[in-house]
Amino acid sequence: MQTVIDVCAQKLRQGPRDVARRLFHGRGHTYPGFEHIVVTWYPPFFHIACYSEVPETEIQTLVDALISVASECEGIVVQHRAGRHTTTAVWYGDVPEEHLVNEAGLAYWVAPKKNQNTGLFLDMAHVRASLAPYMLGAKVLNLFAYTCAFSVSALAQGAKLVVNNDMNSNVLNVGKKNHQANDQDLRQVKMLGHNVFKSWKKIRGFGPYDVIIIDPPTNQRGSFNAEKNYPQILKRIPELAASGARVIACLNSPFLSQDFIENQMSRWCTGCELVHTYPAHEDFPEAFVDRGLKVQAYVYRK
Repeated sequence: MQTVIDVCAQKLRQGPRDVARRLFHGRGHTYPGFEHIVVTWYPPFFHIACYSEVPETEIQTLVDALISVASECEGIVVQHRAGRHTTTAVWYGDVPEEHLVNEAGLAYWVAPKKNQNTGLFLDMAHVRASLAPYMLGAKVLNLFAYTCAFSVSALAQGAKLVVNNDMNSNVLNVGKKNHQANDQDLRQVKMLGHNVFKSWKKIRGFGPYDVIIIDPPTNQRGSFNAEKNYPQILKRIPELAASGARVIACLNSPFLSQDFIENQMSRWCTGCELVHTYPAHEDFPEAFVDRGLKVQAYVYRK
């Protein structure tokens, strides 16, 4: 556990203390023996996720060390994710059901005690930041929008309209709160709580789009399977995108390689040209690139 403690302490000492960030990313297999440990800082709270059984004595050692290196810590959540069931408990202090965190000067609601996904995917922070040059005056389509972090970022970067689509209306409601937390004009935001495959006409009606973000789940039972359904998204790009549109295609499957998106794009949307492959975020190092998050940027030419 000392490796985990040392990495977390170093990042806290060297990095900004008021920004949400991943402190230890064992899931990236860059720290042998600690692949089952993840530590995230949602100031002033820590979130520890254990993907296999960890003795309580080791957890307590980590908790004590985190408290000592971050005097501002008000609470620590420990989440056990071994097997199919997830349990979450407050190990230290008092942690609210939800609270606001900061990423790149923008506020987002997170719920560290509630779900496996707390509400903000920090591994996409560098992708959100990179889109600033393309957002001024843009129409943006945010597919599989989740809690609309890309939408909040887009409006802050000057977009004139963002259309968010996600079949889960509950996460879109959190997205609305995220916009409100940043005093953004909700008249510039559309929330479509529908299955994307049944919503193309409505989505198309707000286009054409200057930026399209495709960030689906790997496998959502009954609604989306990446290997089967990703091509159905890509073949729709010509009817959705303006000429010169930036298309961000994401995939977080450990079973599909880096080439999957590129091969599917070449087959189903020949007008898209690959212009950039994103490396992993610096806080999410990956020893095996094909197992981690894959993000590619394309330009669409009619």
